[in-house]
Formats: sequence, C-alpha cells, structure tokens
Amino acid sequence: MKNNYLILFFVICLVFFLPFLIKPDLLALKDNDLGRTYIPLFSFLRDSIFYYKQIPLWRPDQMMGETFIGNPLSSLFYPANLLFLIFPIKFASIIYLFIHFLLAGVFIYLLSRSFKLLPLSSFAAALFYAFSTKMIFHLSAGHITMIAAFSYFPLTLLSIRTIFVPKRVRPLLGVAPLTWIIIGAVSLTFMLMTYPTIFYYALIFLATYWAYRVLVSAWITKSLEIVAIKKQVINIFFTIVIFLGFSAIFILPQAEFAPFSTRSRLTIEDVAIPAWNLKRLVTSLIFPYLNFNSLDHESFLYLGLIPSLFSIIGFFKLSRLKKIVLLFGGFAALLFIAGLSTPLFEFFYNFVPFLKYSRVTTRLWFIVALIVALLSAFALEKFKRKSIIYLILLIFLAESFFIGYRKINSIPNLIFTNEPLYQFLAEDKGFYRVYCTTYCFNPQLISKYKIQVLHGETPIQDANFIDFLQAAGGYEYSKFAVIFPPYQVWQKDDLPQPNINLLSLANVKYVASTYPITDSDLIFINQFEKIYLYQNQKYKPRAYFNNLADEVIIEKYSPNSIQVQFSERPESRILIFAENFYPGWFAFQDHQKFPAERKEPVFRRVNVLPNTKTLELKYQPETFNTGKTISLTIIFMLFLWYIHKRRSSKVKNRS
Repeated sequence: MKNNYLILFFVICLVFFLPFLIKPDLLALKDNDLGRTYIPLFSFLRDSIFYYKQIPLWRPDQMMGETFIGNPLSSLFYPANLLFLIFPIKFASIIYLFIHFLLAGVFIYLLSRSFKLLPLSSFAAALFYAFSTKMIFHLSAGHITMIAAFSYFPLTLLSIRTIFVPKRVRPLLGVAPLTWIIIGAVSLTFMLMTYPTIFYYALIFLATYWAYRVLVSAWITKSLEIVAIKKQVINIFFTIVIFLGFSAIFILPQAEFAPFSTRSRLTIEDVAIPAWNLKRLVTSLIFPYLNFNSLDHESFLYLGLIPSLFSIIGFFKLSRLKKIVLLFGGFAALLFIAGLSTPLFEFFYNFVPFLKYSRVTTRLWFIVALIVALLSAFALEKFKRKSIIYLILLIFLAESFFIGYRKINSIPNLIFTNEPLYQFLAEDKGFYRVYCTTYCFNPQLISKYKIQVLHGETPIQDANFIDFLQAAGGYEYSKFAVIFPPYQVWQKDDLPQPNINLLSLANVKYVASTYPITDSDLIFINQFEKIYLYQNQKYKPRAYFNNLADEVIIEKYSPNSIQVQFSERPESRILIFAENFYPGWFAFQDHQKFPAERKEPVFRRVNVLPNTKTLELKYQPETFNTGKTISLTIIFMLFLWYIHKRRSSKVKNRS
C-alpha cells in the first residue's frame, strides 16, 4: 500500500507536467528565468562538452567572459545536468523539473513517515509540499535550480533527524547510521550546488532544529543528556566534513568569486525585497485572489486553502512546547520577510552571518511550506474515512493546478519573429562582440546562433566589469540588477548614448539599439523591426599588440582556452586580449607558464617572450584544482570504506 501512494504521486506529477512534456515550448519559451537565463546556460554547457570536448570552467559568450565554475548559477557538477546532454535542451528542462517535483514528494513522504504519520497522511504531506502554490509560482518564474534545492530539503532534514532521534527514524527506514551521514552530506551538497540561498536558510533552520531537540530532551528528562549531545555533535561533525569534501570542487571557486562580485556591494535595500505594506502582506498570505495579478513569485505567500486551514488544526493538536516554538519561529519568519517594514530586519541584516550576500526575504518560505505540509498531514490523521481525505486532497490539487496554470499562462513568451537580425550577425564569421543599448536581443536566439555579446543576464556578476559596462554603455546605475544594461536606464526620456571608444576596446563590432544613435564612428546597416543595427568602424580585434601593428591570428577559441599565432620578433611585446580579466588565467609560451595580468580597466595582458610566435591562454584556477583534489580524495576514501564494509560483512556471514 505504501508503494501505491508513491505510484499515485508519480501519476499526479505526470498529469501536471503532461502538457509541458508534450509541448515543452509552453514552459521553455517563457520570458522568465528559464527562457532567458537557464536555456542559454544549459545550451552553452551542452555545446562546450559536445563541440569543444571540455567541461567549461569559463563562459565567454556574454559580459566579455565570466567565471562559470565560480558562479553558483552554473550548478556545473550537479548530476541532473546530464539530462541536458541526453535530451534536447527544452525537453530536458521539463524532465528536470518533473524529476525534482517527484523527489520533493518522495523525500517528504519518507520524512513524514519518520514522524510516524500514516502512509495516507504522508502522501498528503508530499502533495502539500511538492505542489504548494509557492513551489508552483517559482516554477512559473523559471527558477529551475531553486526548485531542485527545494526538493532536497526534506531529505536533508530526514538525514539530520536520524542523528537527533535515531531510535524513531532508523528502524522505520532501515538505513545504517553512517549511510545517513553520507546521505545528509550529499543532500546538503546538492542544495548548495543548485541554489546557495536555499541552502543558507536550510542550514539556519537545521541549526535551530538541533537546538530545539536539545531543549525537548532537557524538558522531558529535566536535565541535559551530555553523552547523547556529544554523539550528536560527532555525527554532525562528520556530516559537515564529508559535505565540505564533496563541495570543495565548487565552494573554493565560488568563495574566490564572492569578493569580486556585485553581491559584496548589496545594501540593506537590495536584500529587503519585496517591498510590503500591511494590505499587500495580508492579501498575499491569506487570500491572494483579490490582488492576484499584482503578486509575483516573490511576494506570493499563500499556500492553498486546504493546507492553510488544516495546518491550524494540526497546530492546536501539538504539545505546549511545540506550539511555543512554532509560534516564535513563525512570528520571527514574518518579521523577517516583512523586511524594512519592521525595525527588526536591520538587526538580522547586521548580525546574521552572510545575509548580506542574499536577496529576497521570502526565499525562506519553503521552510514554512514544509512545516505547513507536515502540520496539515498531522491534522488529517484524525479522519477515519479515507474517502474524506481523498476529497480534501482533490480540492487542494484543483486549487493548486488552477493557480499554477493560470500563473504560467500569464507569463509572456519570448519574441522570435526577428530572426533575420541574428542570421545577419551569424554570417560574420570573425571574432567580435555585439552590444545593445536596451538589452534588445532574445537570449535563446543569441545562444542558437553562437553570437557573443558585451551585455548579458545573470544575478551574480563581476563588479569591475559592471563598472566598465556602465562607462561603455553611457549610463549610471548603482542599484542591484540582473540584466545589463538595466531596464531602468533605458526606460526613461534621457536615453543613454554609448561610449564608442570603450566599446571598441571591448571588441564590439556591432551596436544595436531600439532608438537611433548619432555617432560618426557608427555606420547604419539596417533596421530589423524595432532594432537599429550599426557597425562600429573603430572596433579593436579580440587580441592585438600594444603599440604594434603585428597581426594576431586566433587559431583556437574555446571556453577554457585561447590559442593565438603571430609573427616572430627578437624583442618582447605586450599582447592585449579584449577579454575580462579574472584570476586563474595563465599564458603558456616557450614551455613556460605565466599568470595573465590586468590591463586597465578590465582587460588581460600578457608579456610575450622574444622569438615567440605562438601563445595559449588557459583558465586553470588554483581554487578549482585544489577543490577537485579534496573532493576526489573524500570520494575515494568513502569508496575504500564501502569496500571494507562489504568485505567485513562477507566474512561475518561466513563465520
């Protein structure tokens, strides 16, 4: 019967995703994060592996190049990314989402069983969490990796519970203690790998949960069980060590990138979003239908009529201590998401570690969704007739599906009618970049035609390059943005006029704009629908010698390396690359290795040795190499432990 509920959950997921599995464009062509950011990102990953035969550590196709391994957005080594190598990108995106909805349901089903809920109630909890309206709103926003992180949260909590309450959990699920430690480390790794902000809030919750368990123990026994706490601390320590070992391959490059990124510049106003007033907060939380269209995926807090109602019933069936803890936690969560509407948020911002690197206060609502799901399932335990529970679940699914499809359908599609523009640019086979003053390109078509752009779209950016792009684009914008140029600078009367000299240094051969640009160095080519296209007569090549006319030929250009050839000279020369400078780039020439240097403001320079006619520039960050060594070592040690355990088990069975 238990397996039947998991099969039924699979069928419900399949029914929900069936329209998108049949026609992936219904979801993959939306003008949201999936359509604009992730489809091009996964296309780049696929091309790098199949065309260039390399795992991309650097991404050169936008923003004059950016670290790929160091950007958390890439989730580079996440195993589910194999889907994008097996299936077409759009279809793979739907499979990716489908699988993680399944995982979310299965994991919370197991978590509910660890709380000794009945199979039917555990199935209800799986539905309430996986198909929570908050989860579906993030689906409509295209937050594909965030949904992946959500799916592992119940498994992370379950694995940690085996440390806190082993007598209840381990016999029920039949998994050895050390195995659960590894499962906990893997689930934490996958959460951090797919979405660090979700991992961050989950870690805070898990630490709070441990403190709560210690408090419960002290409350029941009237004393602290020091021996039990020591054992818990040891198990947590090993979980953290294994987690850090698994994560080192990407944690170290991300830690290197953090101080270079714009995240280090976030202000309290950037973090404390969305902006609230009391009416909007209450409407979003209790009954959003009155103001449905004005609530986006960040401000939508409503979790459905059934879970909201039954979680209240479940709450009143808890013990006094649990009620106090949940009331305090819920109140603190509401104060936090209210942001600058309450004076307490500034306290959080100043004293909670790493919160300054986060954005959007409502991202922690997945924790509330899980607690609401468990409380609702607990309330359903009191119903003796299964038919009533099925009816309740049917009502929940009807509302959730209605809200989900309605919100997804309200998201406009990307525009694909202006394809001749991209075809024209793709016919120019040289090495060059394109810049649009109003971010007027379709990211999927840019990716399809392999066009490199100076502008770009990513929530985590190199701060130095963003400063350069402002100067080159002729605009000023000091707040946080995701697309560049930010829409705020060109949706006004005083339209920005780009600095052609700086664009030329950045290898920008073509300038596009939705309004005319008057500059003698720009030659008007044609108007493609609403987009004016100009050719820049002053643009510099991708690689050139400083103060010399010697031609530099690019023989090979791939994500992780650039190989150039030039005429031989008896003296040394300075070679300039119109590529974004970043630590980890090295020049290889005459069997020697030299780090690339900065050429102000953001370019790379290499001192070419005398009598040299070839040079290769490679991205080989030390942080990645160190992290890779640590991760492989941990994996190898765990493999040896597994072999030893198998042999010991065989010897024991023989005896």
